[in-house]
Amino acid sequence: MALLRKTGSMKRGTLFAFLCAFTVGTLAIVLVVAAFTRPQSFRQLFFASSFNLSGENRPNAEIVSEANHAVVTVVAMRAVASEASRTNETIPDSSIQRGTGTGFIIDEAGLVVTNEHVIRNADRIRVRLADGRERKATVLGTDTATDIALLKIEAEDLSVLAFGDSDHVRVGDSVIAIGNPLEYEHSVTAGIVSAKGRKVYGDQPFEDFIQTDAAINRGNSGGPLLNKAGQVIGVNTVIRVDSRGISFAVPSNVVRRVVEQLRETGSVARGYLGLIPETLTQEFREGLGVGNVDGVLVAFVSPDNPASRAGIQPYDVLTHFDQIPLHDADDFYAAVANAQPYQDVPIQLLRAGQKLTVYAKLDRRPLDERQLETRSVNQAIQKTNLPLGFAVKELSPESLRSASRTGKDEEVHIKTGVVISDIDPLGPAAEMRWLPGHVIIEVNRQPVRNMQDFQQLTANLRDGTALVLRVVQPNQKESRLVALRVGEGR
Repeated sequence: MALLRKTGSMKRGTLFAFLCAFTVGTLAIVLVVAAFTRPQSFRQLFFASSFNLSGENRPNAEIVSEANHAVVTVVAMRAVASEASRTNETIPDSSIQRGTGTGFIIDEAGLVVTNEHVIRNADRIRVRLADGRERKATVLGTDTATDIALLKIEAEDLSVLAFGDSDHVRVGDSVIAIGNPLEYEHSVTAGIVSAKGRKVYGDQPFEDFIQTDAAINRGNSGGPLLNKAGQVIGVNTVIRVDSRGISFAVPSNVVRRVVEQLRETGSVARGYLGLIPETLTQEFREGLGVGNVDGVLVAFVSPDNPASRAGIQPYDVLTHFDQIPLHDADDFYAAVANAQPYQDVPIQLLRAGQKLTVYAKLDRRPLDERQLETRSVNQAIQKTNLPLGFAVKELSPESLRSASRTGKDEEVHIKTGVVISDIDPLGPAAEMRWLPGHVIIEVNRQPVRNMQDFQQLTANLRDGTALVLRVVQPNQKESRLVALRVGEGR
């Protein structure tokens, strides 16, 4: 009998050992497959698990080395027409305003976070990745109140940065900023969190900036502010030009909420009550006899808005909004702004010493003036009908004279090719300082004798295809090679 029990125990032990070995082996195979098929996701999962479990700080060099792969340069181009171009319907004369900022990738699908002011009124936006690749970007949505924009690019094998919890950031915590100040790409600065809950502009009452002394300059806008775990705890946004060591970042928890809405709807909806709150100062407390109660004083109630419809009155003291305690006016604005419109919200208040609860159905906060601005773009400037970013004509003295706009015959040293007659001022050809009148004599190493040759060589080019051209000025003998990518100007 004892022998049978011993045999049974051995069988159970052998079965248990087999199951353990099978589980560990399966897990190892899954990890190996994941490491080879999705290396970036595997690496981020591994590192995220390691620092979240251990809670230990990582070396700055390690954080920067990993984060830099997800930090990008955002180039915004704006075309400004001259007075002469408004009366010229053929080839408008324009100047290009080019601004650069920073962004970072938050999703392998190509989602990029940057500042709204970096891409405001841009006609074309391009994103340059850390490995040198450039991609055109589309705007999924913007929010002027938080100065956040969400872009989309098409690219593979993208590194991403994860958001941390900005509510747990403490004054004095070490932080790292990565950006492109003055176009010095991927510059790294370090400092500490100087303060939290800062107000900067004043016209956005629900502002909640993180203040840092990490050096931030023009071009850092839109870049990540990282904690010692390598997580994004803020988006660098504002600098004080009249001082040194005072910069501000939008907290990551605010950014996360904004990005979720921008991704889904392209805009941010905020709740609205329609009243003006005041923080209860000692003078208010004594003058109104409200004692030491925590809350905000209602100074004004706008008629025909949710607050008035809910029965809220001037001199009421609001103590809670949807179970959130209110200590000052900033708490009130933040609570209402973070609430979704068109929902019924309980509001607790004191009126003449009596506790009341009212229910308000929120409206949507009206858009501010910056969001109401509509951009009028000169359609002649956009040149979206030029797939290659330029147009060509047959080579002749007349086409050269028309393209160059000099009114004189050019001294032509070449007899074959096509003449560049028009250039998209926002396209890659304009960036390379091409001018109408230049002559294309080769396309991808194939000679171009006339328009027919050019059309045949470029007819089947797809967006993203590299195009190498040999170009010569008609009054010069030397030619040069230029390269562009088809479709990047559109």
